[in-house]
Amino acid sequence: MYNETMDKNIREYTDKFTDFSKKSISDFILYNSGIEYCEAGYSYGPKRRDYHFIHFVKEGKGSLEINDKKFEVHENQLFIVPAGEISTYTAAMDSPWKYSWIGFLGIQSHNYVQMLLQSTEEHFVLDCADAELYETKIMKIIEMSSDDSTASFLKINGIMYDIIGTLLEECIKHSNTSYSSSVSSKAVRYMDLHYHDDIHISDIAAFAGIHPSYLAGVFKSEMGISPKKYLTNLKINKAKELLIATEDPINIIGSSVGFSDALSFSKFFRKETSLSPSQYRKDYKK
Repeated sequence: MYNETMDKNIREYTDKFTDFSKKSISDFILYNSGIEYCEAGYSYGPKRRDYHFIHFVKEGKGSLEINDKKFEVHENQLFIVPAGEISTYTAAMDSPWKYSWIGFLGIQSHNYVQMLLQSTEEHFVLDCADAELYETKIMKIIEMSSDDSTASFLKINGIMYDIIGTLLEECIKHSNTSYSSSVSSKAVRYMDLHYHDDIHISDIAAFAGIHPSYLAGVFKSEMGISPKKYLTNLKINKAKELLIATEDPINIIGSSVGFSDALSFSKFFRKETSLSPSQYRKDYKK
């Protein structure tokens, strides 16, 4: 869906192709994007959102308030607000922002956000070489949005991948990210690729080339959860996706997330969600 105000100060696109419930269990998917040239003193919030978003400031200045802290944000900077955080952002009176933004969610989106946040000591605010570059990419999304076809949907999400990939490349290249972050990244990549196998923390640590206890400490420090919990969440979210999106029997879904039989998968699923796989499918499948 495309929306443009009469004064042309804001252009916005919100994806209506995928239900929000299915977005949250996708790997990585666009929620919305837009371009806004703010009025003096324009303010938004305080508000909590269920998706992550990033604003790229092309011109002007303003402030971001999040986690009881205030950050000044100016030209060729961006600010990130993770899903679930309450934030308020306000354009300056004398030189209001001109910015573009992208909102996204999905199982992998948290990892990308954490990688970006870890690349700066100024939490939530990062420098970027050319914010107009991101505005140009987001304008392509808006221009494509009048076409509701599957092809357009895939192209739009391709641009989103390009935006996040470009941003990660730019920010991490100039960061002082420690070895511990690279260990966490290796562990995440291994789990993302092998969640459908019967893997253990010792397997992940071996891939990263470190002792399991060291992996546990580093991962918890960097990612905020243990590697075991990350793997559990990944398996559960993938299982939920398959229960909703397919008609596959429970034993096949269990096998798809690393369980040798339906009983062990069902016990695992019930422990984490308080529902059996069959009940979850009945309650949430439309």
